[in-house]
Amino acid sequence: MEEKETNRGSDKVHGGLYAKVKMSVRSANILVAVLCAALIITTVFVVRHGGFTVTFDTDGGSAVESVRLKYSETIPSIDSPVKEGYRFSGWYTDRSFTRQWREEDPVVGSMTLYAKWEK
Repeated sequence: MEEKETNRGSDKVHGGLYAKVKMSVRSANILVAVLCAALIITTVFVVRHGGFTVTFDTDGGSAVESVRLKYSETIPSIDSPVKEGYRFSGWYTDRSFTRQWREEDPVVGSMTLYAKWEK
């Protein structure tokens, strides 16, 4: 962003994003510190207590219960779903079955895993 500057005698008046903010540097520093602290506290709370939900779409197979995990945890071992006339061939992160989910993959957000079946 370009900064515009006007010279009024010995004082410089700066233009731009904060041109009309009437706040002392000390007050601005306190405000920034409070906002940073609030962001850190919120992030820690969400990571420790919020968690993420992993849902399993079995596409007509036996139901698999959703699991709730914290950030970077891995999905615990679960029983493979069953579908008559088909063989289960893994969980995928998309309906097109382009990326297979691996047991060691960490959970970084709520998501749905899709069961792939072979005749």
